[in-house]
Amino acid sequence: MGCAAVKKENNKGILIDQLVLVGHKKDYVIPFVKGVNIIFGDSATGKSSILECINYLFGSSKFVFDEEIEAAVKYVMMQVALGGVTYVIKRDIFDVDAEVEVYASDFDSINKIFPKKYSPNYAQEGRDGYLSDFYLAALGMPLLTVRQAPTKVDSEHVRLSFRDVFKYCYLKQDDVGAKALLGDGSFVGAKARETFKYIFNLLDSAISDLQNQLSVATAEQRKAKDTYDVVSGFLRAVEFKTEFDLDDARVDAENRQSLASDELDRIGKAITENNESYAAFKAVLSTLTLKIKDSEKEIDNADRLVEQYLRLRNDYQSDIDKLNAIKKTKGLIGADQYEKQFSCPLCESQLDLKNVKHSFDISADENVNQDINSITRRMREADRLATRERTRRDQLISELELLNEEQSRARRMLDEEMGSATTPYLAERDTWSFELAKASEELESIERNLKIRNQLKSIFKEVDEIEERILKIQNELRELQNKAPSVSEVVGGIGDILEAYLRKVNISDIRDVQINERSFLPILRNREYRDITSGGLRTILSIGYFLSVLEFSTTRFSNHPKFLMIDTVGKYLGKTDAKYSDTNLAEDRREGTSDPGKYKNIYQAMMDACDRIEKRSEAVQIIVVDNDLPEIIENTYPGSIAAYFRGDGRNGISRGLIDDAHLK
Repeated sequence: MGCAAVKKENNKGILIDQLVLVGHKKDYVIPFVKGVNIIFGDSATGKSSILECINYLFGSSKFVFDEEIEAAVKYVMMQVALGGVTYVIKRDIFDVDAEVEVYASDFDSINKIFPKKYSPNYAQEGRDGYLSDFYLAALGMPLLTVRQAPTKVDSEHVRLSFRDVFKYCYLKQDDVGAKALLGDGSFVGAKARETFKYIFNLLDSAISDLQNQLSVATAEQRKAKDTYDVVSGFLRAVEFKTEFDLDDARVDAENRQSLASDELDRIGKAITENNESYAAFKAVLSTLTLKIKDSEKEIDNADRLVEQYLRLRNDYQSDIDKLNAIKKTKGLIGADQYEKQFSCPLCESQLDLKNVKHSFDISADENVNQDINSITRRMREADRLATRERTRRDQLISELELLNEEQSRARRMLDEEMGSATTPYLAERDTWSFELAKASEELESIERNLKIRNQLKSIFKEVDEIEERILKIQNELRELQNKAPSVSEVVGGIGDILEAYLRKVNISDIRDVQINERSFLPILRNREYRDITSGGLRTILSIGYFLSVLEFSTTRFSNHPKFLMIDTVGKYLGKTDAKYSDTNLAEDRREGTSDPGKYKNIYQAMMDACDRIEKRSEAVQIIVVDNDLPEIIENTYPGSIAAYFRGDGRNGISRGLIDDAHLK
């Protein structure tokens, strides 16, 4: 995996075990390990959707999914360790405001406990509170507010959420190499700067905030203990069975259920062997079985049609975008006032309007508008048809349930009819039927009671977790009281790590590398990050900055989750076919950003950072998405490859995240 194994490990942050997209027909699973995880392959195979699913489960207010996910998936889940404690997070992808379910267990045990339900946003409080507050508490981070405009004494205070912290953990594709990194220069940028201070305990109120958080955590612990005492006292008062007794009772009920079922099968066979009308009843059941199979085929067909209509709708949208681009092009070429040159909105090449204008005669033709209107109607129709097929699929599923019930009734009638003709078996059959029903009822009650017992264990576990959080806050408070970190110390440490990273990547002219003490963004060669014109160099810097913040956070008490996601390392580095307008191509060439060696060195720098962090007994996780991967990295660190997709599915390689999308 690229990270050295160590005997002791301190998981203070986030470690994702696996992501699961629960589908109508199957589940789509992506496993992860500690250290670096790489997802790479062809475009449009769902690579970025994996990061967006994770981002959504961590509380993003929106989830833009592609048509394959829309057609195949019901909801998303992930098993994740937060501060060393395992949880399962479950969220509906079609209702962004629905409460998020959180299970204090692994995937195998979620049916044994009751989940807590949190609101994904601050618009309305969930049954158990807010998802953001849960994540902060689970990671041992204080809940506080910061000034909206830090330089103004009378500025309003706004809640600092887990989503604010997570901005330093997710370098999105649009943000890699972007000039406005972390919203530089806007209110978002101002809050990002306050979040940076929060992460490294640089806020003026850091000590008082921790003291307040200690008081809140102590009150939470007292409340949890009181709840545990009340619930456990009630269970003792009603002589509720212990977990061991319930386990023994479950084993006994399961054995009796199995025995009764076997005996009923034996009696059924004896009855059918001695009854001439068995064939007639068998024919009825066969007919119902055929109807059930036909209904299942219709459901499959509806699934395929939903996918086809969604794909058609997206194709229509693409056509409309192209026609709008044509209109824009004609408008620019035919305008009286124009610049000498401009970028073509279709291919982004440079056009000289003085020459082009003499070559085209632009009329006020309404054909394009008519085409757009026509395609828009067809797109709406495709959307309507997709909705119709979804409705039909739901109706078919309901009908299938009725057919299954009818089949069950027919089987019961068969048993009854056979029983009336075979009197010697009636009493025995009734005895075992009663025993089966009794055992099944007892088993259901036992499972429910075990859930109650597990819930009590969950409350006790919560008390322990709060105790650990209190100890962490106390340790941080002592450290801050003894020696509060300075801004210069923090930015200097991050700057040193960043400079070492740039030397590892082997960029040219490495000098004056530092972190701005006001914006907390990188400076190179005495130039602010946003003033660097080479998109390739900004890409190298932005990745290095996020990586340096992560690594420095592991050297001291901090509020960083020790987790990082990066989407498209190769952006601006000549590894994608996209053409970017916000980079100076001459500067890119001068910097040599397309050098394969630099590309390989970025990956190696991530691997090396992971090694250094884990040697300090810290657990860390980095998830990277890219279109390409240096061959030496692929061969040296095969355990770091979490997923590899090829659109054609050649050599048995998965076609994409929704790997059966093209097989329907």
